[in-house]
Amino acid sequence: MTAQHLLFLLGVPFFSVVVSALARRFDLSGPLVLVVVGLLVSIAPFIPDYDLEPEFVLMILLPPLLYQAAVETSVPSLRENWSAVLILSVAMVLVTTLLTGFAMHWLIPGMPLPVAFVLGAVLGPPDTVAAISIAKRLGLPRRTVDVLVGEGLFNDATALTAFRIALAAAVGETVTVFDAVGRFVLSAAGGIVIGAVVAMVWDPIRFRMRDPRAESAISLILPFVVYITAEAVHVSGVMGVVILGLYLGHRRVRAGYATRMLDTALWDVIVEILEATVFALIGLQLIPILRDVDNWGAWQLIGYGMAAFTIVVLARFGGVYTFGYIGGFLVRHLRRNAPLAPPPPQTRTPRILFVVGWAGMRGVVSLAAAAAIPLTDNHGGPLPDRELVQFLTLFVVLATLIVQGLTLPPLIRRLGVEATDEVKEDAFAYCSAMGTAATAGLARLDELEATLPDPAVDRMRDQARWRGDKAKKYAMQVASGGPSASAAAVEDARRSMLDAERAAIEHLRDLREINDDVYRRVLHQLDLEEAYMERR
Repeated sequence: MTAQHLLFLLGVPFFSVVVSALARRFDLSGPLVLVVVGLLVSIAPFIPDYDLEPEFVLMILLPPLLYQAAVETSVPSLRENWSAVLILSVAMVLVTTLLTGFAMHWLIPGMPLPVAFVLGAVLGPPDTVAAISIAKRLGLPRRTVDVLVGEGLFNDATALTAFRIALAAAVGETVTVFDAVGRFVLSAAGGIVIGAVVAMVWDPIRFRMRDPRAESAISLILPFVVYITAEAVHVSGVMGVVILGLYLGHRRVRAGYATRMLDTALWDVIVEILEATVFALIGLQLIPILRDVDNWGAWQLIGYGMAAFTIVVLARFGGVYTFGYIGGFLVRHLRRNAPLAPPPPQTRTPRILFVVGWAGMRGVVSLAAAAAIPLTDNHGGPLPDRELVQFLTLFVVLATLIVQGLTLPPLIRRLGVEATDEVKEDAFAYCSAMGTAATAGLARLDELEATLPDPAVDRMRDQARWRGDKAKKYAMQVASGGPSASAAAVEDARRSMLDAERAAIEHLRDLREINDDVYRRVLHQLDLEEAYMERR
């Protein structure tokens, strides 16, 4: 690797994070801005072309992003929305693969059916990073966001497995329907087993370590270990990483508080870098891919690209509505047979289904899969239409990110599907949970009271009651329409006090009246108080 190439690879994350921060500053969609900036940079004559390496995406970018998304995903929420998640992440990907394959085989003269299925598998999985960020920012109902998150966790595993099967047929292997189903099931099951085994082995070890830095460092390494191990035995590394993250995330409450705080800060930074880099790399692929299809006519390429984009969008809408209503019917039928079951989630109204259908944007995983298509088949001959598949993939990725990404926010507002009541519900749930926690803490304090000095007991009892009272006041503020102006003024005053306190201890340190260890301890306490205010 040359110094110029290395500098380019380091420069992409740096400038991607800067652009992402500027987009947030001006309340713009970071993913879309990064894609557009990447396109402009790709056109610049003084910027070297960068051909996307599939191993870089699938082995470096994908495992940590999937792992962190899985850690932050609620397992109970997945159980509640299992039917919608399963339909979108498995059935929808396979339907899109088949429909796109047959349609493009019919539209493009001479494109072999196996190659068309490779294109369908490449375009099968939506990249929901942009959709999720927009959905959360605009306040879609939580269960709708949970469904999109669940889809994003599992659909890559389905698509990459379908891609391998279609690619095997395209390069000359004999693949039957039973063989394809067997490979699919074996790949998914193998990934689940590897992810579960690693999670269950590591889980009791981390609880006994009580070393936050070591635990966080290992959490960075484990997703790569699971992914590479699974891929080495030819099963789904994506599924392994997802299961690892779901298991460890569900049980992280048992870890130490310092580990959770360190993990949160560490992974926030890592995800910021990786997500920004992912969207910038999409835009940077324009010139390298156009260079490979210069033997095709421009209008011909645009026509095929528009056809592929239309087919992918229609396939998702058709599948979302069809499976949505079928799934709703099945869930209602099952609940009639189980009258004590909780009410069904409101994720299948026509307006919400339309938003879910329009949120099917494609991303860098599709580009990485297209880049992994070999140049030749098993007989040494050139693989037909390889460059065309890569161009169509880039076209659809850019079209979905720009067209759907730009129109999704006004569409959500136009349809009026924001979760306006969930803020109040969360406030009262927060109040109830804090009250339950305080009651449990006071009960334990009553058991230990005889072994503690009276002043310490009184202080701890007052602290527990203060937390419960603070939660009640917050809930009442939200119920009355949000925190009052006086409450906001109090918070601003407290932040100003914290700034003054930090300046005071910095002055003491500079005068050497306190040493650096004392300075860092006091600063840490002040930072924790401000962090609590921000989180609340």
